[in-house]
Amino acid sequence: MGSISRAVDPESYTIGYAMEAKRKGSFIQPSFLDAASRRGMRFVAIDMSRPLAEQGPFDIIVHKIYDHAWRAHLEAFSALHPGVPVVDPPAAIDRVLDRFTMLDAVVSGLSHLVSVPKQIVVRDAADLLSDAQIGGLRFPLIAKPEEVDGSAASHDLCLVYRAEGLRGIHTPVVLQEFVNHGGALFKVYVVGGSATCVRRSSLPDVPESRLRDADAPAAVPFAYISNQPLPDKDGGVVEVEMPPAEFVDEVARELRRALGLNLINFDLIRGNDGKYFVLDINYCPAYSKVPGFEQILTDFFWEMLNARNGQEPQV
Repeated sequence: MGSISRAVDPESYTIGYAMEAKRKGSFIQPSFLDAASRRGMRFVAIDMSRPLAEQGPFDIIVHKIYDHAWRAHLEAFSALHPGVPVVDPPAAIDRVLDRFTMLDAVVSGLSHLVSVPKQIVVRDAADLLSDAQIGGLRFPLIAKPEEVDGSAASHDLCLVYRAEGLRGIHTPVVLQEFVNHGGALFKVYVVGGSATCVRRSSLPDVPESRLRDADAPAAVPFAYISNQPLPDKDGGVVEVEMPPAEFVDEVARELRRALGLNLINFDLIRGNDGKYFVLDINYCPAYSKVPGFEQILTDFFWEMLNARNGQEPQV
């Protein structure tokens, strides 16, 4: 049975969501639900213990679940209701669940705008000590688990200052050259056609002397590195200029198009030479950290509902 198209009804729109409990808290917040309800949108938690095809009806499904059982449920539902948008398609999400391949879209389609730090993937622990494998990279390196699966282990990153620091690193791992960037990171939150850039403190620059300091640890987990902005010579905090809004919008638009994803954020830095780099891409991030996220998400889902029904977006 196919989905039934209907005009936008301000009284009743049901959006089903499937997310782990920890993700719900940063997305499905009361302030957002209130904003959505004023547009006639109701968000309903999908019961993961029941087949999705037996639930609903839904006008949109939004999800951040990666296991095979959920994918099977989603495929069965989409076969019955092909007109119900799924935010976002699992095949597209797969592209950003591997830290090595997630940046392929940047390399292939956005190289005229931004760069990617040099990186390799190492899947055999023995290769971590091989000059043939690692010799082409310059220290310091960021060591990241290759797979992004939502677990705490997948966020266990460390900064490696010299070769001996690679001992004990778990594989498979992505080794990415660290780019000095003045201790400032720009997180760009993308929701459909909207992009919001937020400045965050980042890892401080690494001086050459630190790489030669044999008495200092050869590798340090991110959790133990200060993320405070560097003070200037007078003891104050250095003010970092935000990237131009037009530039951020263009990068976000092109990356969204290349990935086929509506809900992402990406980490952007500006090297000390002024060159921009994309370091990482995440699917369906914690939007509650974005100022005004309630209206941004509400507008996005409203536009999807109107597009599904062949209508012009309304306010």
